[in-house]
Amino acid sequence: MRQIQILAIASIFILFGCAQKNSLTETETELLNSLKFDIELINKVKENTKSTIEQLPGIGQETGEILAKPNVFEGIFSSATEDEAIRFIRREKSNFRKSGYLLFLFELSYQKNSIGVIKGADDIDILKYRRTDGINHGIENKDVIAKMNEWQSQYGIKIIGCSRDWVHVEFDKLPSDMDAFAEEVYKFCPDSVDQGVGTIEELKKAMTQMNGVWLWWD
Repeated sequence: MRQIQILAIASIFILFGCAQKNSLTETETELLNSLKFDIELINKVKENTKSTIEQLPGIGQETGEILAKPNVFEGIFSSATEDEAIRFIRREKSNFRKSGYLLFLFELSYQKNSIGVIKGADDIDILKYRRTDGINHGIENKDVIAKMNEWQSQYGIKIIGCSRDWVHVEFDKLPSDMDAFAEEVYKFCPDSVDQGVGTIEELKKAMTQMNGVWLWWD
């Protein structure tokens, strides 16, 4: 009898401990269940951001603009500072991908950042969702995706974040010829130099230091 009582008490403590670790509200849990998202994984996001878990908005297929409710996408986001989001994404990206989820920095509006999560195994799916383009330079979403696929096959890439007109990429390995690669990046995204670092040489240095590139089309 005593052994049964001990086991019962231990079970209660285990259940209580699990409940304490779960910081999700009832509404957030209902949302995740409706999306069939992993509760434990998304709870990691909530513990990091201390912000509400919300459903990702839909994106206009033609305009790339964020749509108002009730237009939504099967994913979630939680507000965080840019630095907090990037640290979490770098630390957890591979773990989430192994479970079938993609982490990325999601910009809801100018300088209003969050951690976004969608289902998938290929980071290119993030760009497909967000519809990132450089339309002011004649670069469509399909062109951004084609370039990222090219770099993926050559160097391996991670999409750290993206928005309507920018994308932050990190490489698994840097190109062996950084001079040629810097020229390629400038041709694809002139603003990375003209409204950014100022010269091709500085672009090469910046990409080497960050082990990646930050592209935007003004």
